[in-house]
Amino acid sequence: MSHTHTQIRTAMATALTGLTTTGARVYANRLYPLDTAELPGLRIYLDADSLTPETIHAPITYGHELTLSVEACARAGSGLDDTLDQIALEVETALAAGLTVSGKYLEPVLTASQYDDEPGSPPVGVKRLTFSIAYFTAGNAPQTLI
Repeated sequence: MSHTHTQIRTAMATALTGLTTTGARVYANRLYPLDTAELPGLRIYLDADSLTPETIHAPITYGHELTLSVEACARAGSGLDDTLDQIALEVETALAAGLTVSGKYLEPVLTASQYDDEPGSPPVGVKRLTFSIAYFTAGNAPQTLI
C-alpha cells in the first residue's frame, strides 16, 4: 500500500475529475506544465505535513495536518479571472462532500486562495486553493490511516 500522502492526493484527483470546466484535465503533480490542450485544468500537490505526537507509547500515533494545493489553471485572456473563479467554485463544491480514503472520511478545509501568473506559451493564469486535511497514523505504519 502507498504512503497516506499518495492515497490522499489520488483521492483528491479522483474527486475533482469530471468537473464541468476542467473535465478530465486533472494532474497530481506539482511541476506539470500545462499546454494548450490541457487548459483549463487542475494541478494537485502537497505543500506540507505538520505532525504532532499524540501518544507516548510505542508505536507512537501521529496527528497530521496535511496542506494541499489545488491550482486552477486557464489560458490568459479576457475573462480569465471569471474562469478561474468558476473553476474554484466547482472545486470547492466538489470537496465539500469530503474524501474517503481507505474507508476513512477526511474533510478538506479551505484555508486560502491566491492568484498567480505563469509566463510562457501560452501564458496561464492560476488560482491556487489551499486545503488542510487532518488525519492520524501510527509511526510504524505511515501507509495506514487510523
